[in-house]
Amino acid sequence: MFMEIMQAITGIFVVVYDGQHALKFTLGRATGVVGPGVNFKWPIIQRFRVVDTKDTTLDLEPQIIQLSDDLVYEVGAKVVYQIVDVHKALIEIDNLVVGLKNRLVLIVQRVVRAQNRQSVREMGKMIQAVLQELRPVEEQWGVKIHEFGFSTFSPSPETLEITQLRKLAEEKLHLYQRFRQDLGLGEEAAVALIS
Repeated sequence: MFMEIMQAITGIFVVVYDGQHALKFTLGRATGVVGPGVNFKWPIIQRFRVVDTKDTTLDLEPQIIQLSDDLVYEVGAKVVYQIVDVHKALIEIDNLVVGLKNRLVLIVQRVVRAQNRQSVREMGKMIQAVLQELRPVEEQWGVKIHEFGFSTFSPSPETLEITQLRKLAEEKLHLYQRFRQDLGLGEEAAVALIS
């Protein structure tokens, strides 16, 4: 607390805490990255931008996404990332958190939209597809994605109803075929037993 008060009053040093790094600007040009500690600066000539370089969790709000076969799911996601290149994270993108969130929304939508009612069950493949599309972002923006996962992945009530009706229809068709083939019943008798 004392250091922060002194920093505000004098303006001749910057305190960088554990789990943080700072990018030093001299006359508006990025000149280096400094680690935790007290760093002295020339008040008008130098400026520091401090960022957290420890693992950070980013939550995506649940969004409604339509699959390739018109089923609708509510999908939310979480990603754990770490800044590994402070220079890129502060220079290459205006706002890293907003940029990551926006890019992640687009990638999740693209990956989930490509699924159908069978492939949507393969969560591991979808997670790998999202991570694969995030590789260029990691390189370009100086971040490392440690974990990604879906926090919410549930069908809408209409999709749930459609799926249940489809399963019911499949069960009735299976019973109909069994009555006709195994028991030798006529068409009308088999239909009457199913209904």
